[in-house]
Amino acid sequence: EGLKRLEYRGYDSAGIATVSDEPLTLHELTTYRVVGKVEGLDGLGTKLPGSLGIGHTRWATHGAPSKENAHPHRSGAVSVVHNGIIENHEELRRELILQGFKFRSVTDTEVLPHLINRELKNGVNSLSGAVAKALTQVEGAYAIAVVSSEHGDELVAACNSSPLVVGIGKNELYVASDELALAGKVDAVAHLKDGELVVLKRNGSYMFRGISLNEVKTRLEKPSVADEISKGGHAHYMYKEILEQPQAMRNVLAGRLREGSPVTFGGFTPDIEGRLEDARRITLVGCGTSLFAAMAGKAFIERLARVVCEAEQAAEFYYRDPMLSSGDVVVGVSQSGETADTLHAMALAREHHALCLGVTNRVGSALSKRVRAGIYLHAGPEVAVASSKAFTAQAAALLLFAVHLAELQKRPVSGALLGQLLLLPALMADTLQKEDEIKRTAYQCKDAKRMIVIGRGYGLPLALEAALKIREVAYLDAHGLSASELKHGTLALVEPGVPVVAIMPSGALRDKMLSNLEEVKARGGRVIPIEPPASLPDELVPIVLAPLVQLLAYHLGVAREVDVDQPRNLAKSVTVE
Repeated sequence: EGLKRLEYRGYDSAGIATVSDEPLTLHELTTYRVVGKVEGLDGLGTKLPGSLGIGHTRWATHGAPSKENAHPHRSGAVSVVHNGIIENHEELRRELILQGFKFRSVTDTEVLPHLINRELKNGVNSLSGAVAKALTQVEGAYAIAVVSSEHGDELVAACNSSPLVVGIGKNELYVASDELALAGKVDAVAHLKDGELVVLKRNGSYMFRGISLNEVKTRLEKPSVADEISKGGHAHYMYKEILEQPQAMRNVLAGRLREGSPVTFGGFTPDIEGRLEDARRITLVGCGTSLFAAMAGKAFIERLARVVCEAEQAAEFYYRDPMLSSGDVVVGVSQSGETADTLHAMALAREHHALCLGVTNRVGSALSKRVRAGIYLHAGPEVAVASSKAFTAQAAALLLFAVHLAELQKRPVSGALLGQLLLLPALMADTLQKEDEIKRTAYQCKDAKRMIVIGRGYGLPLALEAALKIREVAYLDAHGLSASELKHGTLALVEPGVPVVAIMPSGALRDKMLSNLEEVKARGGRVIPIEPPASLPDELVPIVLAPLVQLLAYHLGVAREVDVDQPRNLAKSVTVE
Protein backbone atom coordinates (compact mmCIF):
# COMPACT_ATOMS: atom_id res chain seq x y z
CA GLU A 1 0.00 0.00 0.00
CA GLY A 2 2.81 2.39 0.90
CA LEU A 3 4.76 1.54 -2.24
CA LYS A 4 1.74 2.29 -4.42
CA ARG A 5 1.71 5.82 -2.99
CA LEU A 6 5.36 6.16 -3.98
CA GLU A 7 4.92 5.07 -7.60
CA TYR A 8 5.22 8.69 -8.69
CA ARG A 9 8.94 8.20 -7.90
CA GLY A 10 9.30 5.22 -10.21
CA TYR A 11 7.33 2.32 -11.54
CA ASP A 12 9.43 0.11 -13.80
CA SER A 13 9.97 -2.61 -11.18
CA ALA A 14 9.24 -3.31 -7.53
CA GLY A 15 10.13 -5.69 -4.75
CA ILE A 16 9.74 -6.64 -1.10
CA ALA A 17 11.95 -8.57 1.31
CA THR A 18 10.81 -9.73 4.76
CA VAL A 19 12.48 -11.37 7.73
CA SER A 20 10.42 -14.06 9.44
CA ASP A 21 9.34 -13.73 13.07
CA GLU A 22 10.97 -17.00 14.16
CA PRO A 23 13.45 -17.14 17.08
CA LEU A 24 16.75 -15.47 16.30
CA THR A 25 18.58 -18.56 15.06
CA LEU A 26 15.76 -19.44 12.64
CA HIS A 27 15.10 -16.11 10.93
CA GLU A 28 14.64 -16.42 7.17
CA LEU A 29 14.90 -13.72 4.51
CA THR A 30 12.31 -13.97 1.74
CA THR A 31 12.39 -11.76 -1.36
CA TYR A 32 9.88 -11.21 -4.16
CA ARG A 33 10.51 -8.89 -7.12
CA VAL A 34 8.51 -8.04 -10.26
CA VAL A 35 9.02 -6.06 -13.43
CA GLY A 36 6.40 -3.35 -13.84
CA LYS A 37 4.17 -1.63 -11.33
CA VAL A 38 3.66 -2.36 -7.65
CA GLU A 39 0.34 -4.06 -8.37
CA GLY A 40 2.46 -7.06 -9.39
CA LEU A 41 3.17 -7.53 -5.66
CA ASP A 42 -0.52 -7.76 -4.71
CA GLY A 43 -1.53 -10.84 -2.78
CA LEU A 44 1.89 -11.53 -1.26
CA GLY A 45 0.69 -11.28 2.34
CA THR A 46 0.68 -15.04 2.82
CA LYS A 47 3.84 -15.64 0.78
CA LEU A 48 6.15 -13.26 2.63
CA PRO A 49 6.13 -14.15 6.32
CA GLY A 50 7.20 -11.75 9.03
CA SER A 51 6.44 -8.34 10.52
CA LEU A 52 9.81 -6.84 9.54
CA GLY A 53 10.48 -5.93 5.92
CA ILE A 54 11.61 -3.48 3.27
CA GLY A 55 10.21 -2.59 -0.15
CA HIS A 56 11.03 -0.43 -3.15
CA THR A 57 9.60 0.85 -6.41
CA ARG A 58 12.24 1.73 -8.98
CA TRP A 59 12.98 4.29 -11.65
CA ALA A 60 15.86 2.94 -13.74
CA THR A 61 19.22 4.69 -13.49
CA HIS A 62 21.64 1.76 -13.89
CA GLY A 63 20.36 -1.17 -15.92
CA ALA A 64 17.13 -1.85 -17.76
CA PRO A 65 13.99 -2.91 -15.86
CA SER A 66 14.37 -6.58 -14.91
CA LYS A 67 13.96 -8.83 -11.88
CA GLU A 68 17.74 -8.91 -11.49
CA ASN A 69 17.97 -5.11 -11.38
CA ALA A 70 14.90 -4.65 -9.17
CA HIS A 71 15.32 -3.89 -5.47
CA PRO A 72 15.78 -5.22 -2.81
CA HIS A 73 19.35 -6.37 -3.52
CA ARG A 74 20.92 -9.08 -1.40
CA SER A 75 24.32 -10.31 -0.28
CA GLY A 76 24.25 -13.33 2.01
CA ALA A 77 21.91 -12.56 4.89
CA VAL A 78 21.76 -8.80 4.07
CA SER A 79 19.05 -7.11 1.98
CA VAL A 80 19.00 -3.43 0.94
CA VAL A 81 16.72 -0.95 -0.82
CA HIS A 82 18.20 2.34 -2.04
CA ASN A 83 17.23 5.68 -3.55
CA GLY A 84 19.96 7.81 -5.13
CA ILE A 85 23.21 7.03 -6.94
CA ILE A 86 26.48 5.56 -5.65
CA GLU A 87 28.97 7.50 -7.76
CA ASN A 88 32.00 5.28 -7.03
CA HIS A 89 30.12 2.01 -7.58
CA GLU A 90 32.34 0.83 -10.44
CA GLU A 91 35.48 1.10 -8.31
CA LEU A 92 33.76 -0.65 -5.40
CA ARG A 93 32.37 -3.36 -7.69
CA ARG A 94 35.84 -4.22 -9.02
CA GLU A 95 37.22 -4.39 -5.48
CA LEU A 96 34.38 -6.62 -4.25
CA ILE A 97 34.60 -8.98 -7.23
CA LEU A 98 38.31 -9.49 -6.55
CA GLN A 99 37.33 -10.46 -3.01
CA GLY A 100 34.92 -13.11 -4.26
CA PHE A 101 31.55 -11.32 -4.07
CA LYS A 102 29.13 -12.29 -6.86
CA PHE A 103 27.06 -9.61 -8.58
CA ARG A 104 23.67 -10.48 -10.07
CA SER A 105 22.68 -7.05 -11.39
CA VAL A 106 24.24 -4.10 -13.22
CA THR A 107 22.93 -1.59 -10.66
CA ASP A 108 25.02 0.73 -8.53
CA THR A 109 22.90 -0.30 -5.53
CA GLU A 110 24.18 -3.86 -5.34
CA VAL A 111 27.53 -2.73 -3.96
CA LEU A 112 25.74 -1.69 -0.74
CA PRO A 113 24.62 -5.12 0.53
CA HIS A 114 28.02 -6.57 -0.40
CA LEU A 115 29.83 -3.81 1.53
CA ILE A 116 27.61 -4.33 4.58
CA ASN A 117 27.99 -8.12 4.35
CA ARG A 118 31.77 -7.71 4.13
CA GLU A 119 31.84 -5.66 7.33
CA LEU A 120 29.78 -8.27 9.15
CA LYS A 121 32.11 -11.04 7.93
CA ASN A 122 35.08 -8.98 9.10
CA GLY A 123 33.81 -9.01 12.65
CA VAL A 124 31.54 -5.98 13.05
CA ASN A 125 28.99 -7.34 15.50
CA SER A 126 25.98 -5.11 14.86
CA LEU A 127 23.97 -4.36 11.74
CA SER A 128 24.03 -0.63 12.46
CA GLY A 129 27.81 -0.73 12.86
CA ALA A 130 28.24 -2.57 9.56
CA VAL A 131 25.94 -0.12 7.76
CA ALA A 132 27.77 2.88 9.22
CA LYS A 133 31.18 1.50 8.28
CA ALA A 134 30.05 0.59 4.77
CA LEU A 135 28.65 4.06 4.17
CA THR A 136 32.02 5.67 4.90
CA GLN A 137 33.25 3.95 1.73
CA VAL A 138 30.61 5.21 -0.68
CA GLU A 139 30.33 8.50 -2.54
CA GLY A 140 27.04 9.88 -3.77
CA ALA A 141 23.45 10.30 -2.67
CA TYR A 142 21.50 7.67 -0.84
CA ALA A 143 18.54 6.83 1.31
CA ILE A 144 18.74 3.18 2.29
CA ALA A 145 16.90 0.64 4.43
CA VAL A 146 18.67 -2.55 5.49
CA VAL A 147 17.58 -5.85 7.07
CA SER A 148 19.48 -9.06 7.78
CA SER A 149 18.25 -12.53 8.71
CA GLU A 150 21.22 -12.76 11.07
CA HIS A 151 20.10 -9.59 12.89
CA GLY A 152 16.42 -10.37 12.68
CA ASP A 153 15.08 -7.99 15.29
CA GLU A 154 16.01 -4.68 13.66
CA LEU A 155 15.91 -2.49 10.58
CA VAL A 156 18.61 0.11 9.91
CA ALA A 157 18.08 3.11 7.62
CA ALA A 158 20.37 6.01 6.69
CA CYS A 159 20.49 8.95 4.30
CA ASN A 160 22.72 11.50 2.60
CA SER A 161 21.37 14.08 0.10
CA SER A 162 18.19 12.03 -0.28
CA PRO A 163 15.13 12.30 1.99
CA LEU A 164 14.21 9.76 4.66
CA VAL A 165 11.42 10.00 7.21
CA VAL A 166 10.74 7.79 10.24
CA GLY A 167 7.10 7.21 11.22
CA ILE A 168 5.89 6.23 14.68
CA GLY A 169 2.52 4.48 14.69
CA LYS A 170 0.55 2.38 17.15
CA ASN A 171 2.60 -0.78 17.72
CA GLU A 172 4.41 -0.24 14.43
CA LEU A 173 7.42 1.66 13.12
CA TYR A 174 8.07 2.83 9.57
CA VAL A 175 10.76 4.41 7.47
CA ALA A 176 10.03 5.89 4.04
CA SER A 177 11.40 8.22 1.40
CA ASP A 178 8.24 10.34 1.57
CA GLU A 179 5.64 11.06 4.25
CA LEU A 180 3.03 10.34 1.60
CA ALA A 181 3.67 6.62 2.05
CA LEU A 182 2.80 6.90 5.76
CA ALA A 183 -0.35 9.03 5.51
CA GLY A 184 -2.99 7.86 7.97
CA LYS A 185 -0.61 5.29 9.52
CA VAL A 186 1.52 7.30 11.95
CA ASP A 187 1.05 9.79 14.78
CA ALA A 188 4.55 11.31 14.63
CA VAL A 189 7.43 11.58 12.18
CA ALA A 190 11.11 12.51 12.25
CA HIS A 191 13.10 13.64 9.22
CA LEU A 192 16.67 12.36 9.17
CA LYS A 193 19.44 14.81 8.38
CA ASP A 194 22.32 14.00 6.05
CA GLY A 195 24.77 11.62 7.64
CA GLU A 196 22.29 10.18 10.12
CA LEU A 197 20.87 6.71 10.57
CA VAL A 198 18.08 5.17 12.59
CA VAL A 199 17.73 1.74 14.14
CA LEU A 200 14.16 0.40 14.46
CA LYS A 201 13.63 -2.59 16.78
CA ARG A 202 10.92 -5.24 16.81
CA ASN A 203 10.20 -4.36 20.45
CA GLY A 204 9.05 -0.88 19.37
CA SER A 205 12.17 1.07 20.34
CA TYR A 206 14.10 3.30 17.98
CA MET A 207 17.44 5.09 18.13
CA PHE A 208 18.82 7.95 16.05
CA ARG A 209 22.55 7.94 15.38
CA GLY A 210 25.20 9.71 13.36
CA ILE A 211 27.32 7.73 10.91
CA SER A 212 29.95 7.64 13.67
CA LEU A 213 27.20 6.01 15.81
CA ASN A 214 27.05 8.95 18.22
CA GLU A 215 23.55 9.45 19.61
CA VAL A 216 21.40 12.11 17.94
CA LYS A 217 18.47 13.71 19.74
CA THR A 218 15.09 12.53 18.49
CA ARG A 219 13.11 15.22 16.70
CA LEU A 220 9.51 14.02 16.51
CA GLU A 221 6.83 16.21 14.95
CA LYS A 222 3.30 15.91 13.65
CA PRO A 223 2.94 14.48 10.14
CA SER A 224 2.50 17.12 7.45
CA VAL A 225 0.46 14.62 5.40
CA ALA A 226 -2.17 13.54 7.91
CA ASP A 227 -4.77 11.87 5.71
CA GLU A 228 -4.63 9.12 3.16
CA ILE A 229 -4.37 10.38 -0.40
CA SER A 230 -7.07 9.43 -2.90
CA LYS A 231 -8.24 10.47 -6.35
CA GLY A 232 -11.39 11.93 -4.82
CA GLY A 233 -13.64 10.02 -7.19
CA HIS A 234 -11.81 11.22 -10.30
CA ALA A 235 -10.22 8.99 -12.91
CA HIS A 236 -6.71 10.39 -12.39
CA TYR A 237 -4.64 12.24 -9.82
CA MET A 238 -3.60 14.76 -12.46
CA TYR A 239 -7.22 15.77 -13.11
CA LYS A 240 -7.93 16.07 -9.39
CA GLU A 241 -4.83 18.20 -8.88
CA ILE A 242 -5.76 20.53 -11.75
CA LEU A 243 -9.14 21.08 -10.10
CA GLU A 244 -7.48 21.76 -6.72
CA GLN A 245 -5.77 24.93 -7.95
CA PRO A 246 -8.22 27.47 -6.52
CA GLN A 247 -7.61 25.99 -3.04
CA ALA A 248 -3.86 25.85 -3.68
CA MET A 249 -3.99 29.59 -4.45
CA ARG A 250 -5.77 30.25 -1.16
CA ASN A 251 -3.02 28.36 0.64
CA VAL A 252 -0.24 30.30 -1.09
CA LEU A 253 -1.83 33.66 -0.29
CA ALA A 254 -2.94 32.83 3.26
CA GLY A 255 -1.13 34.91 5.87
CA ARG A 256 1.06 36.57 3.24
CA LEU A 257 -1.23 38.96 1.36
CA ARG A 258 -3.90 41.03 3.07
CA GLU A 259 -5.74 44.05 1.75
CA GLY A 260 -3.96 47.25 2.77
CA SER A 261 -0.95 45.43 4.28
CA PRO A 262 2.53 44.64 2.93
CA VAL A 263 3.40 41.11 1.82
CA THR A 264 4.98 39.11 4.63
CA PHE A 265 6.90 35.84 4.68
CA GLY A 266 7.45 33.89 7.86
CA GLY A 267 11.12 33.17 8.41
CA PHE A 268 12.40 36.27 6.62
CA THR A 269 14.49 37.74 9.46
CA PRO A 270 15.66 41.38 9.53
CA ASP A 271 19.08 40.19 8.31
CA ILE A 272 17.51 38.45 5.31
CA GLU A 273 15.31 41.47 4.57
CA GLY A 274 18.39 43.71 4.65
CA ARG A 275 20.25 41.50 2.20
CA LEU A 276 17.23 41.40 -0.11
CA GLU A 277 17.00 45.18 -0.02
CA ASP A 278 20.69 45.48 -0.95
CA ALA A 279 20.76 42.60 -3.48
CA ARG A 280 22.56 43.45 -6.71
CA ARG A 281 21.23 40.40 -8.51
CA ILE A 282 18.70 37.61 -7.94
CA THR A 283 19.04 34.24 -9.66
CA LEU A 284 16.19 31.74 -9.73
CA VAL A 285 17.31 28.17 -10.43
CA GLY A 286 15.12 25.19 -11.28
CA CYS A 287 14.48 22.38 -13.73
CA GLY A 288 11.55 21.55 -15.99
CA THR A 289 8.28 22.97 -14.75
CA SER A 290 10.03 24.77 -11.89
CA LEU A 291 12.35 26.47 -14.39
CA PHE A 292 9.37 27.80 -16.32
CA ALA A 293 7.82 29.10 -13.08
CA ALA A 294 11.20 30.73 -12.40
CA MET A 295 11.08 32.39 -15.84
CA ALA A 296 7.75 33.92 -14.88
CA GLY A 297 9.33 34.94 -11.56
CA LYS A 298 12.17 36.70 -13.39
CA ALA A 299 9.66 38.79 -15.32
CA PHE A 300 7.74 39.61 -12.13
CA ILE A 301 10.85 40.68 -10.21
CA GLU A 302 12.33 42.85 -12.95
CA ARG A 303 9.00 44.54 -13.73
CA LEU A 304 7.92 45.22 -10.15
CA ALA A 305 11.13 45.52 -8.12
CA ARG A 306 13.52 46.64 -10.90
CA VAL A 307 16.20 44.28 -9.59
CA VAL A 308 18.38 42.39 -12.06
CA CYS A 309 17.06 38.83 -12.15
CA GLU A 310 17.98 35.66 -14.04
CA ALA A 311 16.17 32.35 -14.38
CA GLU A 312 18.60 29.50 -14.98
CA GLN A 313 18.48 25.79 -15.58
CA ALA A 314 20.03 24.47 -12.37
CA ALA A 315 22.49 21.98 -13.87
CA GLU A 316 23.83 24.48 -16.40
CA PHE A 317 24.14 27.10 -13.66
CA TYR A 318 26.18 24.71 -11.52
CA TYR A 319 28.56 23.57 -14.24
CA ARG A 320 29.23 26.88 -16.00
CA ASP A 321 31.15 28.35 -13.04
CA PRO A 322 28.91 31.41 -12.54
CA MET A 323 30.15 34.63 -10.97
CA LEU A 324 28.65 34.82 -7.47
CA SER A 325 29.29 36.82 -4.31
CA SER A 326 27.68 37.75 -1.01
CA GLY A 327 25.73 40.42 -2.88
CA ASP A 328 23.78 37.75 -4.78
CA VAL A 329 20.51 36.10 -3.85
CA VAL A 330 19.97 32.60 -5.25
CA VAL A 331 16.51 31.05 -5.00
CA GLY A 332 16.04 27.32 -5.56
CA VAL A 333 12.64 26.44 -7.02
CA SER A 334 11.60 22.79 -6.66
CA GLN A 335 8.20 21.22 -6.02
CA SER A 336 9.70 18.23 -4.25
CA GLY A 337 12.67 20.02 -2.71
CA GLU A 338 14.73 17.00 -3.79
CA THR A 339 15.77 17.87 -7.35
CA ALA A 340 19.44 16.89 -7.48
CA ASP A 341 20.52 19.56 -9.97
CA THR A 342 18.81 22.29 -7.97
CA LEU A 343 20.40 21.11 -4.72
CA HIS A 344 23.84 21.15 -6.37
CA ALA A 345 23.22 24.69 -7.62
CA MET A 346 22.26 25.81 -4.12
CA ALA A 347 25.39 24.19 -2.68
CA LEU A 348 27.49 26.21 -5.13
CA ALA A 349 25.68 29.40 -4.13
CA ARG A 350 26.39 28.70 -0.45
CA GLU A 351 30.08 28.19 -1.21
CA HIS A 352 30.15 31.71 -2.67
CA HIS A 353 28.29 33.19 0.35
CA ALA A 354 25.18 34.16 -1.62
CA LEU A 355 21.93 34.45 0.28
CA CYS A 356 20.15 31.13 -0.41
CA LEU A 357 16.35 30.94 -0.35
CA GLY A 358 13.95 28.22 -1.46
CA VAL A 359 10.50 27.82 -2.97
CA THR A 360 9.16 24.32 -2.38
CA ASN A 361 6.01 22.36 -1.66
CA ARG A 362 7.68 19.96 0.75
CA VAL A 363 8.19 20.72 4.42
CA GLY A 364 11.31 18.93 5.64
CA SER A 365 12.70 18.45 2.14
CA ALA A 366 16.41 18.54 1.34
CA LEU A 367 16.05 22.03 -0.17
CA SER A 368 14.32 23.38 2.93
CA LYS A 369 17.27 22.22 5.03
CA ARG A 370 19.87 23.90 2.80
CA VAL A 371 18.56 27.47 2.63
CA ARG A 372 18.42 30.42 5.04
CA ALA A 373 14.67 30.75 4.60
CA GLY A 374 11.99 29.48 2.28
CA ILE A 375 8.56 30.01 0.87
CA TYR A 376 6.43 26.89 1.33
CA LEU A 377 3.66 26.51 -1.23
CA HIS A 378 1.28 24.52 1.00
CA ALA A 379 -0.37 23.33 -2.22
CA GLY A 380 -1.01 19.87 -0.79
CA PRO A 381 0.36 16.56 -2.08
CA GLU A 382 0.90 16.33 -5.82
CA VAL A 383 0.92 12.66 -6.86
CA ALA A 384 0.71 12.85 -10.67
CA VAL A 385 4.16 12.92 -12.26
CA ALA A 386 3.27 15.92 -14.43
CA SER A 387 3.04 18.98 -12.20
CA SER A 388 -0.04 21.18 -12.33
CA LYS A 389 -0.99 22.97 -9.10
CA ALA A 390 2.67 23.21 -8.07
CA PHE A 391 3.45 25.25 -11.21
CA THR A 392 0.75 27.82 -10.52
CA ALA A 393 1.59 27.86 -6.81
CA GLN A 394 5.28 28.45 -7.58
CA ALA A 395 4.44 31.27 -9.98
CA ALA A 396 2.09 32.85 -7.45
CA ALA A 397 4.68 32.56 -4.67
CA LEU A 398 7.30 34.21 -6.87
CA LEU A 399 4.86 36.99 -7.74
CA LEU A 400 4.32 37.61 -4.02
CA PHE A 401 8.10 37.58 -3.60
CA ALA A 402 8.40 40.19 -6.37
CA VAL A 403 5.80 42.40 -4.66
CA HIS A 404 7.69 42.03 -1.39
CA LEU A 405 10.95 43.04 -3.07
CA ALA A 406 9.23 46.07 -4.61
CA GLU A 407 7.99 47.09 -1.18
CA LEU A 408 11.51 46.75 0.22
CA GLN A 409 12.74 48.93 -2.65
CA LYS A 410 9.99 51.49 -1.90
CA ARG A 411 8.59 51.02 -5.39
CA PRO A 412 4.82 51.37 -5.81
CA VAL A 413 2.84 48.32 -6.89
CA SER A 414 -0.37 48.76 -8.84
CA GLY A 415 -3.47 48.58 -6.67
CA ALA A 416 -5.22 46.80 -9.55
CA LEU A 417 -2.60 44.05 -9.51
CA LEU A 418 -2.85 43.62 -5.72
CA GLY A 419 -6.63 43.52 -5.92
CA GLN A 420 -6.58 40.87 -8.63
CA LEU A 421 -3.98 38.89 -6.68
CA LEU A 422 -6.44 38.64 -3.81
CA LEU A 423 -9.00 37.32 -6.29
CA LEU A 424 -6.72 34.63 -7.73
CA PRO A 425 -8.68 31.68 -6.27
CA ALA A 426 -11.91 32.94 -7.85
CA LEU A 427 -10.18 33.76 -11.15
CA MET A 428 -8.81 30.23 -11.37
CA ALA A 429 -12.18 28.73 -10.51
CA ASP A 430 -13.69 30.73 -13.40
CA THR A 431 -10.97 29.49 -15.74
CA LEU A 432 -11.77 25.87 -14.92
CA GLN A 433 -15.34 26.44 -16.11
CA LYS A 434 -14.01 26.44 -19.70
CA GLU A 435 -13.06 22.75 -19.53
CA ASP A 436 -15.72 21.49 -21.95
CA GLU A 437 -14.40 23.68 -24.75
CA ILE A 438 -10.82 22.61 -24.06
CA LYS A 439 -11.81 18.93 -23.98
CA ARG A 440 -13.50 19.19 -27.39
CA THR A 441 -10.37 20.82 -28.79
CA ALA A 442 -8.17 18.08 -27.34
CA TYR A 443 -10.17 15.28 -28.95
CA GLN A 444 -10.16 17.13 -32.28
CA CYS A 445 -6.35 17.34 -32.12
CA LYS A 446 -5.56 13.86 -30.74
CA ASP A 447 -4.25 12.54 -34.06
CA ALA A 448 -2.01 15.51 -34.84
CA LYS A 449 1.60 14.74 -35.78
CA ARG A 450 2.87 17.66 -33.74
CA MET A 451 1.72 20.74 -31.88
CA ILE A 452 3.21 24.21 -31.48
CA VAL A 453 2.57 26.48 -28.49
CA ILE A 454 3.50 30.16 -28.73
CA GLY A 455 3.44 33.04 -26.28
CA ARG A 456 4.76 36.56 -25.80
CA GLY A 457 5.81 38.43 -22.68
CA TYR A 458 4.32 36.86 -19.57
CA GLY A 459 2.74 34.20 -21.76
CA LEU A 460 6.09 32.78 -22.92
CA PRO A 461 6.86 30.78 -19.74
CA LEU A 462 3.37 29.30 -19.93
CA ALA A 463 3.86 28.39 -23.61
CA LEU A 464 7.03 26.49 -22.69
CA GLU A 465 5.24 24.79 -19.78
CA ALA A 466 2.26 23.89 -21.96
CA ALA A 467 4.49 22.22 -24.54
CA LEU A 468 6.23 20.26 -21.79
CA LYS A 469 2.88 19.07 -20.38
CA ILE A 470 1.74 17.92 -23.82
CA ARG A 471 4.99 16.00 -24.34
CA GLU A 472 4.79 14.46 -20.87
CA VAL A 473 1.23 13.21 -20.75
CA ALA A 474 0.17 12.94 -24.42
CA TYR A 475 3.46 11.74 -26.01
CA LEU A 476 2.87 14.36 -28.69
CA ASP A 477 5.78 16.23 -30.25
CA ALA A 478 5.07 19.72 -28.91
CA HIS A 479 7.26 22.79 -29.40
CA GLY A 480 7.01 25.80 -27.08
CA LEU A 481 8.53 29.11 -28.13
CA SER A 482 8.11 32.84 -28.38
CA ALA A 483 5.73 33.80 -31.16
CA SER A 484 8.45 36.18 -32.35
CA GLU A 485 10.70 33.15 -32.98
CA LEU A 486 8.14 31.34 -35.11
CA LYS A 487 9.47 32.73 -38.38
CA HIS A 488 13.07 31.98 -37.35
CA GLY A 489 12.81 28.31 -38.19
CA THR A 490 9.81 26.68 -36.54
CA LEU A 491 7.38 27.95 -39.17
CA ALA A 492 8.81 25.17 -41.34
CA LEU A 493 6.86 22.71 -39.17
CA VAL A 494 3.52 24.39 -39.89
CA GLU A 495 1.52 22.55 -42.53
CA PRO A 496 -2.21 22.05 -43.05
CA GLY A 497 -3.90 20.86 -39.87
CA VAL A 498 -0.99 21.42 -37.47
CA PRO A 499 -2.46 22.86 -34.22
CA VAL A 500 -0.82 26.08 -33.00
CA VAL A 501 -1.87 27.05 -29.48
CA ALA A 502 -1.45 30.76 -28.79
CA ILE A 503 -1.29 32.20 -25.26
CA MET A 504 -2.84 35.54 -26.15
CA PRO A 505 -1.24 38.70 -24.69
CA SER A 506 -2.79 42.11 -24.22
CA GLY A 507 -1.56 45.59 -25.12
CA ALA A 508 1.02 46.21 -27.84
CA LEU A 509 2.05 42.56 -28.00
CA ARG A 510 -1.45 41.49 -28.99
CA ASP A 511 -1.14 43.00 -32.47
CA LYS A 512 2.25 41.28 -32.87
CA MET A 513 0.69 37.94 -31.92
CA LEU A 514 -2.20 38.42 -34.35
CA SER A 515 0.30 38.99 -37.15
CA ASN A 516 2.07 35.74 -36.25
CA LEU A 517 -1.22 33.87 -36.30
CA GLU A 518 -1.98 35.18 -39.77
CA GLU A 519 1.27 33.56 -40.90
CA VAL A 520 0.09 30.28 -39.38
CA LYS A 521 -3.31 30.49 -41.07
CA ALA A 522 -1.69 31.27 -44.43
CA ARG A 523 0.07 27.90 -44.23
CA GLY A 524 -2.99 25.93 -43.22
CA GLY A 525 -2.20 25.66 -39.51
CA ARG A 526 -5.05 25.39 -37.02
CA VAL A 527 -5.01 28.32 -34.57
CA ILE A 528 -6.17 27.62 -30.99
CA PRO A 529 -6.18 30.89 -29.02
CA ILE A 530 -6.12 30.81 -25.20
CA GLU A 531 -7.59 34.15 -24.15
CA PRO A 532 -7.11 35.83 -20.74
CA PRO A 533 -10.13 37.36 -18.96
CA ALA A 534 -10.81 41.00 -19.73
CA SER A 535 -8.78 43.49 -17.66
CA LEU A 536 -6.52 40.76 -16.24
CA PRO A 537 -3.13 42.28 -15.29
CA ASP A 538 -0.37 40.92 -17.51
CA GLU A 539 1.48 39.46 -14.53
CA LEU A 540 -1.39 37.08 -13.79
CA VAL A 541 -1.59 35.60 -17.31
CA PRO A 542 0.73 32.60 -16.70
CA ILE A 543 -1.11 31.73 -13.47
CA VAL A 544 -4.73 32.20 -14.49
CA LEU A 545 -4.41 30.56 -17.93
CA ALA A 546 -2.30 27.63 -16.75
CA PRO A 547 -5.30 25.37 -15.89
CA LEU A 548 -6.52 25.62 -19.47
CA VAL A 549 -3.29 24.36 -21.03
CA GLN A 550 -3.03 21.70 -18.32
CA LEU A 551 -6.53 20.50 -19.15
CA LEU A 552 -5.62 20.49 -22.84
CA ALA A 553 -2.61 18.26 -22.13
CA TYR A 554 -4.63 16.04 -19.80
CA HIS A 555 -7.48 15.43 -22.25
CA LEU A 556 -5.04 14.92 -25.11
CA GLY A 557 -3.35 12.22 -23.02
CA VAL A 558 -6.64 10.54 -22.17
CA ALA A 559 -7.73 10.68 -25.82
CA ARG A 560 -4.41 9.13 -26.88
CA GLU A 561 -4.78 6.42 -24.17
CA VAL A 562 -1.69 7.45 -22.22
CA ASP A 563 -1.28 6.73 -18.50
CA VAL A 564 -1.40 10.43 -17.63
CA ASP A 565 -0.50 9.93 -13.96
CA GLN A 566 2.57 7.80 -14.66
CA PRO A 567 3.93 8.57 -18.15
CA ARG A 568 6.66 6.31 -19.44
CA ASN A 569 10.31 6.91 -18.52
CA LEU A 570 9.50 9.73 -16.10
CA ALA A 571 9.59 10.13 -12.33
CA LYS A 572 8.13 12.86 -10.14
CA SER A 573 11.20 13.55 -8.02
CA VAL A 574 14.40 13.70 -10.07
CA THR A 575 16.85 12.92 -7.29
CA VAL A 576 19.80 12.03 -9.56
CA GLU A 577 21.72 14.04 -12.15
